[in-house]
Amino acid sequence: MYQSKYEWKVRRKDSDMPEALIEKFKLNPLEQTILENRGYTTKTDLEKIYHPRTYDASLVYGMADAVARIEAAFSADERILIYGDFDADGITSTVLLLNALRRRIENVDYFIPSRIEDGYGPNMAVFEELVVGQYDLVITVDNGVSGGEEIAFLKSEGIETIVVDHHAFGDNVPDATIIHPDHPDGTYPFRSLAGVGITYKLVQALGLEAKEDIGWVAIGTVADLVPMIDENKKLVIEGLKILNDAPPVGVHTLLRSAGHDGHMDEETIAFTLAPRLNATGRLGEAEIAVELLLESDTNVAYEQAMVVENMNIERKQLVETIFDEAKAQVDSDKQINIVYQEGWHPGVLGIVASKIVEQYGKPAIVLTLDDGIYRGSARSIEGVDLHGVLSEHSSFHYRFGGHAQALGVEVMAADIETFTQELADYFDRLQLDLRPVKYIDYQIRHGNMTMKAFERFDRLKPFGQSFQSPVFLISNENISAIRQVGKDKSHIKLSMAQVGMDVIGFGYGHLVNEVSQGDAISLVGTVNVNVFNQSRTLQIMLQDVGVDRVQLIDMRSRTDQRFDIISADDIFVIAEGREKKGENYYHYGEVLPFTSKTVVLRDLPESVDNMAYSLGGIHASKIISIFNQKEELFFTGIPRAETIDQLMQLIEAADDGSINLAKHAPALADRIGIKMKFLKMSIDIMTDLEIIRVEDGIIYKDQDDSAWRLEESVHYQTLRNQLEAERLLKMSSSSELKDYLRTLISN
Repeated sequence: MYQSKYEWKVRRKDSDMPEALIEKFKLNPLEQTILENRGYTTKTDLEKIYHPRTYDASLVYGMADAVARIEAAFSADERILIYGDFDADGITSTVLLLNALRRRIENVDYFIPSRIEDGYGPNMAVFEELVVGQYDLVITVDNGVSGGEEIAFLKSEGIETIVVDHHAFGDNVPDATIIHPDHPDGTYPFRSLAGVGITYKLVQALGLEAKEDIGWVAIGTVADLVPMIDENKKLVIEGLKILNDAPPVGVHTLLRSAGHDGHMDEETIAFTLAPRLNATGRLGEAEIAVELLLESDTNVAYEQAMVVENMNIERKQLVETIFDEAKAQVDSDKQINIVYQEGWHPGVLGIVASKIVEQYGKPAIVLTLDDGIYRGSARSIEGVDLHGVLSEHSSFHYRFGGHAQALGVEVMAADIETFTQELADYFDRLQLDLRPVKYIDYQIRHGNMTMKAFERFDRLKPFGQSFQSPVFLISNENISAIRQVGKDKSHIKLSMAQVGMDVIGFGYGHLVNEVSQGDAISLVGTVNVNVFNQSRTLQIMLQDVGVDRVQLIDMRSRTDQRFDIISADDIFVIAEGREKKGENYYHYGEVLPFTSKTVVLRDLPESVDNMAYSLGGIHASKIISIFNQKEELFFTGIPRAETIDQLMQLIEAADDGSINLAKHAPALADRIGIKMKFLKMSIDIMTDLEIIRVEDGIIYKDQDDSAWRLEESVHYQTLRNQLEAERLLKMSSSSELKDYLRTLISN
């Protein structure tokens, strides 16, 4: 048995899609099933997927006031500062607005606060030092709605502020013009724009929009993980067209430095561009990314792109180092993982927390010490509102804020142990079996997924938050072939002939130690098109795997023996009479623990009945078969009655009814055409039957009665049992062995 990392939930439709809509949108059965299972069954639903649209910028609450104030600044040649944010959404928002405003005036600058030195959002010290006396108007982008106090300070200094933001309103709402898609007094039709999306609305309202602007919107929207539906979907579709037709110099060089040279889609943004832009902010130097995206000189841009690429490499190294150190603190028995250490880089703790959640399937808080305060990030799983938990059940945090599943946390150093224990105790009392959820859209069976049907999925793209790439399930299908791939063998490739697909699992190389060819396996993942030697095939990109039945691993062949998967704490079953090396060693014929993670069948049993007794009724996750033995009988066989008769005749024909084995054993074996080993077995059986006796190496006939039966020899029965054990357990194929073992166990 191999436990899946996620709890799998197959989506089920609540209602059917009208036939008229299926015809109108020309849906194939695969599209129809996935959309129905996701709840998209009305004309309005489908229009937002297949025909998304944009909305008039003038519908945004406060937009007229913002435009009027900026126009006044243009007329008065006022000094304008764009106050951005250090993530990819904030960076692209800054670039977008800066380019747009500079189409009218030159007297505009930008500032990106340092994630490490200044923190998120409006900063009083920055305003006092850099803004007062220098600028007449400040426009915040992708931040500002939580900066009431700081913006009030600017107002007291005669500096007006326009807030362009999309984050949730809190208690400290600024007294300023606020441009926000989800403004409580507004009625804008789509309320989930990214920061760059609402910034684009301002640019449109100012009449400063240029063709290339929507490319920045696509990058920031995908990077910020806002819902990929309705207007966001339309903005990304149009933005990707621009990015592919005429990419900005900075984007082109950044992709080239990352090794990407081809078509750009939402995955290119999510996995190539966004991490690199975010890396600059995480390391406190987001201005480098802004300058790169603003650059028009290719040579200069290449130099800047390499700096960004190196920062991304540094970010990865920091994440891996901290992640490894954090894992050492994880207690797998606890339902929340809280780890902390002095010296960890604060800019990457959110990524580390996400990796801990990904690996262990439980909420995680990762903190580092900074001037007497532990600061860091928290990440949770679906169904666990960590923000709510901190609000209600811990009085020892200094400050926290964010969302249900992602937030920042600060704890006084003196309270860290109490904070940790209180949260751990709370989650323990809940007695939950916490696991993240993976929603499944469609089960793949033989013949129900074709290339033609899958290619229609391009009509559903781009995928993203709230409309993710469909997840597919293969349930209990047999593995046709399995092998590790990659330079370090850390990845896996499975062939699933019954459904006609291969499976690629990055980071799943360890599966070769868990399952083998012929085993039944269940797996989930996304599907893409693999192009190799001009051949196009569908393949699954593995996201999770589970094995419902006990895992049976065949390590009988020396070439298949991977002792690194065996732990000293596993249950070892050894031959009867062999020395036990610990309390976790058992002889065949003894009762094993009812529940065991891994059982290693180290030796060949003397009797399959003894093995059946030991394995019967146990619940094991994994059984590893090695079956070591000192001597093999399968190829030599064991004595039969005819052999015993021949030996008796030779003994009786001897001069005095005896044979000196020291002198005549080789000749005796040659006389009847058997090996010395076979002769030894025969003599032991005859001694056991008491038809001969052996004294000082000399055989004597022991009784005259010839009415003996071979089956009455205990030694013969032992040999026969061993021969049967070899036949069943050593000479069988891997699939035959596994089938046999499954008849003995209960799971």
